Amino acid sequence: MLIQANTIRQSKSWGACLGRSSTIGWCMVALLVTLAGAAHANQQSSESAAPVRLFGQTLFIVRTGLADVTPEARAAAIEKRLRRLVESNPTLLSNLAIEDHEETSYVLTREEVLFVVTEQEARVAGIPRRTLAQEWAEQIQRTVQAMVPPTTENQSQLSVQVRDLLWAGVATAFLFFLAVAARIGFPLLYEFLHAWRGTRIRPLSIGGVELISADHLVDVLLYFSRFLRIVLSVGALYFYFHVILNLFPQTREFEDRFFVSLAIPFESIRAVHANWTSLLAGVFLTAVATGLFLAILRLFRSLFPQLIERVSQWGRVTTYCLKIQQVELLSGTQIAEGAVGTLRILRVVAYTSVTYLYVTSILGFFPATQQLSIELLGYLIEPLKLIGMTFVSSLPDFIAIAIIVLVTKYIIKLIHLFFTGIERGAITFQGFHREWAAPTYKIVRFFALVFAAVAIVPYIPGSHSEAFKGISVFLGVLVSLGAAGSFSNIVAGIVLTYMRPFSVGDRVKIAETTGDITQKTLLVTRIRTNKNVDVTIPNSLVLSSHIINFSSSATNPPPLILHTSVTIGYDVPWRKVHELLLAAAKRTTGILDTPEPFVLQTSLNDFYVTYEINGYTKHPNQMASTYAELHQHIQDLFNEAGVEIMSPHYLQIRDGNKTTIPDDYLPKDYQAPGIRIWPLRSLHPRSESTSPDGTAK
Repeated sequence: MLIQANTIRQSKSWGACLGRSSTIGWCMVALLVTLAGAAHANQQSSESAAPVRLFGQTLFIVRTGLADVTPEARAAAIEKRLRRLVESNPTLLSNLAIEDHEETSYVLTREEVLFVVTEQEARVAGIPRRTLAQEWAEQIQRTVQAMVPPTTENQSQLSVQVRDLLWAGVATAFLFFLAVAARIGFPLLYEFLHAWRGTRIRPLSIGGVELISADHLVDVLLYFSRFLRIVLSVGALYFYFHVILNLFPQTREFEDRFFVSLAIPFESIRAVHANWTSLLAGVFLTAVATGLFLAILRLFRSLFPQLIERVSQWGRVTTYCLKIQQVELLSGTQIAEGAVGTLRILRVVAYTSVTYLYVTSILGFFPATQQLSIELLGYLIEPLKLIGMTFVSSLPDFIAIAIIVLVTKYIIKLIHLFFTGIERGAITFQGFHREWAAPTYKIVRFFALVFAAVAIVPYIPGSHSEAFKGISVFLGVLVSLGAAGSFSNIVAGIVLTYMRPFSVGDRVKIAETTGDITQKTLLVTRIRTNKNVDVTIPNSLVLSSHIINFSSSATNPPPLILHTSVTIGYDVPWRKVHELLLAAAKRTTGILDTPEPFVLQTSLNDFYVTYEINGYTKHPNQMASTYAELHQHIQDLFNEAGVEIMSPHYLQIRDGNKTTIPDDYLPKDYQAPGIRIWPLRSLHPRSESTSPDGTAK
C-alpha cells in the first residue's frame, strides 16, 4: 500500500505540471491504475481482506489489492496516513472530498489524496463505487471527531490561526516591500535607460550598416519596462489576496467563489480550486508573453522599414557588382532589389512565426487548452523533429561517407606520388614511357573517383527510394544519348596517348592541317600552324585520319629529309645541275652538313629533267623558313651560273636570244643578238642573204 500511495502522490505531482487535479492528469492516473488492476484482478480476488484501524477501532475493510500492492499493504499505508494527519492537523479530515473518474474514486483532503476506491471493491461490496467511497469517508470523519480530544482540537485550531496570522503578516510585508521596490526601482530603471541612450545602448548595426538606432532600442525597452511593471503589480495583488483569503476559514469560501469565477470553467469547482496555482501562473505568463510579443512587434515595425530603406539607398549609390573576372553577373541595383525582396519575405515570415508562437504559448499556459497547444506545436515541431531524427539516423551514413572520402583522398595522393616518380624517372618500368605517367594518372584517378562514388551512393539518404532510382535512370539516359560523341573522343584520346604518334611540340600534318602540337587532351588535339592559327581537332577525327610526324625522326638518326625539285632542260649538263643544287643546300642554315645532302633525278620528261635536292635537318619546326632559304640559294646560284630554271616546252616563236637571267647577272655591255632564223634557208633557197654575223639582211 505504501508503494501505491507513493505512486498516487507522484501521479498527483505530475498532474500538477499539466494542471494540478486537472481532468487530464487524473484520467491518466486512473487509466494506469485501472489497467494495472485489471492485469492482476484474478490474482487479487483470491487474496485475503485487510481491515483499516484507527486507535484500535476498525474503520473499513480493504478486500482487493491495487496493481502489485496487496490488500494488507494498502490497509497499512492508509492507516499510516490517517495517524499522520490526526497527529499533525486533524481538521483536514473533517472535510473530505470525493472525485470520480472512469474506474476509480479518489478520497481527498485539501492537500493530498487519502486513498483510492476501485470498481472491483465496489463490486465486491455490492454497492456503487461513489457510495462506498462516501461511506468510508464518513466513517473516518465520525471516528476522528469521536476520538480526537477537544483540547487537542482546540489547541490545533489555535496554532493554525496563529500560523495563518503570521503568514498573513509575512504576505503583507512582502507586498509592501514589492510596492516600495517597484516605486523606487522602475523610475531608476527609466532614468538609466535614458542615460544609456547612445552610450551603453548603442545602435544595432551589421557591417557598418545601422539596422536599429539607439533611440528605437531605448523606446522598446521603456515600453516593455512599463508593461512589465503593470503585470508585476497586478500579479502581486492577485497573489496577495489569494493567499490572504485562503488562509482563514471565514474567507476561504469567498475566495473559492471569487477566484473560480475568474478562471476558465473546468470539470468541477473542486478541479478549479485545485488548479489555482496553475491559473495564477498561466495568467502571469500570459501577461509576460503578451508584453514580450508587443515589444517584438514594435521592434519589427521599426527594424524592417529601416533595413529596406538602407538597402534601397545602398543600391542607388553603390558601384559594387557581382562578376566573374570581367563578366558582370549582377549589378549593385539588381543585388539591392533582390535583398529588398528577401527582406519583405523575411518580414512576413517573422510576423507569422512570432504570432504563431505567441498563440501557441498562451494556449499552453492553461490546462484546458494545453492539448490544443500541443497539437499546434506539433504542426511546427513534427517536421523539424522528423528532419532532426532523419539527420541523427543518417549520422552513421555521413561518417561512412566521410571515411570513404578520406581514404579515397589519400589513395589518390599515393597514386599521384607514384606516377610523379615515373614522370621524373625515379621509378621505371620496361616498356612504360615517362610521358605516359600524366595521362595514366588521370585515368587511374578517374576510376578511383568512380569507385568512391559507387561506394558512397548507398549511404546517401534517400538513395534507396524509387524517386532517386528514377532520377538516376533518367540522368543515365541523358548522358548516354548526349555524350556519345564525347565518349568516342575520350576513347580515341586514350588510344592516341598509348600509340604515341606525336608529342607536344612536334611538327605534324593531320589530314590537311600542318603545324606544331600545342596541347593534347582526352577530348581534342590542338595544332598551331605556320600562320599562328590554332586548330582544334577532335581525337576521333585524329584517329581516323593519317598522321605525318615530321619531328619523330629529327632526334633519331637518320634525321628528317627536306626536299624540293627543279626542272631543267636537257641542254644543261646534269653534273652542273647537281653541283649547283648541292651548293645551294650547303649554304642553307637548317640543312646539316653531315649527313651530306644529295640529288636525285626523279624523272626524264619530254622536254626537261626533274632534279630533287634532299637535305637533312634537325629542326622540323623551321621547315617553312628552311625551304624559303633553300629556294633563295637555288635561284642565286643558278642565275650566277647562267642556268635558266624553266621547263622549255613552249612552242611559240620568241626572241630566244634574250636570256631570262636577271640583268644584274649579265655584263654591263651585253646586247641581245637578233632573232636567228637562218636555219630556214634549207626551206627557202631564194631568200635574202644573211650578213656575216648571221643576222638577216
